[in-house]
Amino acid sequence: RIIPCIILLLVLCFLYIIISFFYNIPVKNIFVYGNTILNDQEIIDEAGLDDYPKYYSFTKRKLIKNLEKNPYIEEVSIKRTFFHVLKIYVKEYKVLLYDYSTNQYILSNGEKVSTDKISNRGIPTLVNYVSDEVYDKFISHLNELDDNIINQISEIKYDPSQYDKGRFFLSMNDGNYIYINLSNFKSLNLYNDIYPNFDGHIGILYLDS
Repeated sequence: RIIPCIILLLVLCFLYIIISFFYNIPVKNIFVYGNTILNDQEIIDEAGLDDYPKYYSFTKRKLIKNLEKNPYIEEVSIKRTFFHVLKIYVKEYKVLLYDYSTNQYILSNGEKVSTDKISNRGIPTLVNYVSDEVYDKFISHLNELDDNIINQISEIKYDPSQYDKGRFFLSMNDGNYIYINLSNFKSLNLYNDIYPNFDGHIGILYLDS
């Protein structure tokens, strides 16, 4: 009876040592994917991984919850891989425009942020104030545009007429100008199909009727 008990005790001790060994191994490497506004170190810090803690001392759910508090992050997924490596996949909110009147950037969820993390390059500038009754609809319609179309817009001016409170005047990077209203905003996605019909001429395109 003593020998089986000793063997069992040794096995349990061995298992305890093995489990303790693996539990105490820290995170070896962290790879971050999909981020453009936040840098890798900022994401690692906000996840709570800046000191490379023990690999099994936290849950993925906890890390995701930490990161989703950041106003720039829309979605996060995390994978554990072999050799104690973590892979963090981030989807950030799209930057729609720079609002000159408030000195803020507007994200695709409508959030306004003041930061030097974002470059103005490739982001249109809203040059004047948009009325409250139009603003939310304007942001919603702008968010429906393809990224490559948004990147072709240089400036946006709110330019309501007597008959249309939702009209805007766009300056494009190629030198063209566009009048457009909220009800036709999505037709901007056809701009690259329409422009070749100009035969290289610069002009004004009326998409507000």
